[in-house]
Amino acid sequence: MWTQIEFIETRAGYLQPWKEFNMKRSLTATALALTMIITSISVTAAPARADEDVAKVLAGLALLGIIAAAVDDRKDRKAARKAQTYVAPKHVKRRAVAPNRCLRDQWTHKGWRQVYGAGCMRKHARVAPPRKCLREARSNSGPRRFYTPRCLRKHGWSV
Repeated sequence: MWTQIEFIETRAGYLQPWKEFNMKRSLTATALALTMIITSISVTAAPARADEDVAKVLAGLALLGIIAAAVDDRKDRKAARKAQTYVAPKHVKRRAVAPNRCLRDQWTHKGWRQVYGAGCMRKHARVAPPRKCLREARSNSGPRRFYTPRCLRKHGWSV
C-alpha cells in the first residue's frame, strides 16, 4: 500500500515524486488488533486468576503505549523531513574583470594613458566589453582600438 504522492524539491529545483511504502503503519495496526484480541480473550477465559489478568492487561496497555509512541515519532520525523526543503541560493551578479595582461600604455590626443587593448580584451575577457567604451586613436601604423578603465568601471567592470 502506498501513501499519497508527495513532491519534494531537489537541489536543482525540480519537483520529484517521493513515494514511501507504508509497511510500518500496517504492522502497527496489525499488532494493535492482535493485542486487543489477546487481552480480551485472556480476561474472559480465566476470571479465577485475577493477578495474571491484571498483569496481562497492564502488559497490553504498555504495548499500546509503545506503539502509540512509535507512531507519534514517525509523524515527527515526517514533519521534520517536510521542513527540510532545499532553498536555492540567490544568484549574485558578479562583476566582470578586465584582465591585467591587456593593460597597455597608449598615446592618445590627451597624451600617454593606460588603456585596455581591444584585441586582447576580445580574446581574454570572460565577458564581452561594452561597445560604448570602445575608443580609437589614429597612429602611423593604423588605428588603435582600446577601452578606457574609467568607462569600464562606469559599466560595472572591476579594473
